[in-house]
Amino acid sequence: MINTESPVLVRKGVNYVVLRVILAVLVLGLSLFKLLVTYQGLNQPVAMDQAQIARQVAQGNGFSTLFLRPMELKNAALTRAQDEEAENRNLDLNAFKDTNYPPLNICAQAIALKITGSDRFESTRIEANQSNVYGPDRVIAATSLFFFLLSLVLAYLLIRRLFDELIAATTVALLALSDLMLQYALSGLPQPLMFCCTLGSLLFLLTAIDKQEAEEHGRAILNVCLSFVCIALLCLTSWMGLWIALGLIIFCAAYFRPYGTMALPGIAIITLAIIGSLLSNNSITGSLAGNAYYAIYNCFGSNEDLIQRSVSAGDLPINNVHFLMRLIGATFDQANYMYEAMGGILVAPFFFLCLFNRYRKTGAEAMKWAVLSMWLCACFGMAFYGINTPVNASQLMPLFAPLFSAYGISLTLNLLSRMKLGGSFNTARSITIGGILLISSGTFLLNIPVEIHRGIWFSGLTRPHYPPYYPAALNAWSPEKTKEVSLVDKTNEKDVIVTDQPWAVAWYANRKALWIPRRIDDYVHDLDPIITKAGCSVQGFLITPSSHSPNRSTAVASRPGGIKGVITENGDFAPLMLEGSVLLLTPKHNLALADHFMTTEARRKNSRPLGTIVSSGGQFPYRHFLLGAEIMYYSKQPAR
Repeated sequence: MINTESPVLVRKGVNYVVLRVILAVLVLGLSLFKLLVTYQGLNQPVAMDQAQIARQVAQGNGFSTLFLRPMELKNAALTRAQDEEAENRNLDLNAFKDTNYPPLNICAQAIALKITGSDRFESTRIEANQSNVYGPDRVIAATSLFFFLLSLVLAYLLIRRLFDELIAATTVALLALSDLMLQYALSGLPQPLMFCCTLGSLLFLLTAIDKQEAEEHGRAILNVCLSFVCIALLCLTSWMGLWIALGLIIFCAAYFRPYGTMALPGIAIITLAIIGSLLSNNSITGSLAGNAYYAIYNCFGSNEDLIQRSVSAGDLPINNVHFLMRLIGATFDQANYMYEAMGGILVAPFFFLCLFNRYRKTGAEAMKWAVLSMWLCACFGMAFYGINTPVNASQLMPLFAPLFSAYGISLTLNLLSRMKLGGSFNTARSITIGGILLISSGTFLLNIPVEIHRGIWFSGLTRPHYPPYYPAALNAWSPEKTKEVSLVDKTNEKDVIVTDQPWAVAWYANRKALWIPRRIDDYVHDLDPIITKAGCSVQGFLITPSSHSPNRSTAVASRPGGIKGVITENGDFAPLMLEGSVLLLTPKHNLALADHFMTTEARRKNSRPLGTIVSSGGQFPYRHFLLGAEIMYYSKQPAR
């Protein structure tokens, strides 16, 4: 074991006031540039889903949603039908409650939408040919950016206490120049708020460690409780925070004396927060845990998206034969993409070498074990739910980037100080830090000229995240009142649209959107009757690049691509998803692929072929080209 003091031993020549000013200008300048000049809009399904729920909250409709999942719709209809106290046993789709997300991030977004007036849908629509960015997207992104900037402040304060100001400033600069971190900062996902909760918890935990060292046990207990309050807020931002909470409980039980006692208040606080959230969920949905438990199927080898698009979990295969081995392998596999998921920060993996380095400063020595405990539990949780992409609403790896990076920098500077460079140390230190910043931020720096060019020459018409998202096709309005230019103009608020992009339809078009099921029988015999009994009807089918584009944002590395991927994900409706591609390949023939599915051989009893639903002779015979053949809407009414 190497016994060292704080890693930066030479402070001469560093003007910390100037350093802080430069850092603040850098971070704010980059943030505003990304938000106001080159911002392309939201591109994450969960972000759009939470945003449309936040708009419902801001409008006074509670935690209701326009995004209808087949599994939830079927279960809600069954629950309602069995409710003997209900006067009307049919669903109210105008107040269909969300059961998927904890409330904290949604409430923060609702406040931002309300303050800016972005909760008023009609007044925020995009004017045709004027912009490709939906205004409320920027409001959601600005809310995320606010929490990201706050998290940088918390990271600065925490790392300065652990090490010194130079390491704190370098770490913040690494985070601010990381392309991945900036993606999260503007994503609308819960990660920026999770950053704040995690770093706040670690700040209180560090104070508790210091107080125990000073034998001030009362204050130590108080700060441990405050640390767990922050972790409880983390859990109310994302349920994945429970895995980090478990890691903190394990550390507190093993570190603080008497052993195990400090874990008890943490368990109590987190349990109360979860019970309170579940009881609140029960009061508005009639279900204690909602439908979130269906995510558990993902850990058995199935896919949560496919489960939610079915009306019965029993219809899906569950591979639990090699579950334990798969889980262990997936847990260790988290290390394979850790570097990428932490923003490509060069020194972040050096954290593991710091485990062999003993710091004389008690807080720095103890904190690395706390972070390790929380990280290991987070890895297990992400493996359990099959999370293997860097940008994901349930991704926990970026939350550890500040501490991993700080410890990595401390180790690097420690090794540099041992080289006995004398008066050349400050120069060598500056070159080392500059090299770390340059290598870690390479992706971001190389993209700056492209983004500046795009921001200057295409201001207002910045290309959206296409494929698969093109907000104007769903949202735009034309000064010519008789001209239909978007999905909003072709639909009404009362009825339901069946689509492969329901999160975007709910957010950009403010319409009820049913996630297209994988089986025609599910639609015909279960979903359509439920919608009819609720006093609504299906008004059309919307097909977008979410189902047929090779660059669709919902793609997961483990899923097959191409035609095989379309068939795997969309089942009986796959020919409908491929119809746009056929039109693009044969534009002169105007083929309707669904027309060839009017009849089927040896089909099951009571089943209906695709062509009877969506084709030139089916229930929805008219095709509306919202963005050529890429985004098509099938309806009962011809275009005006």
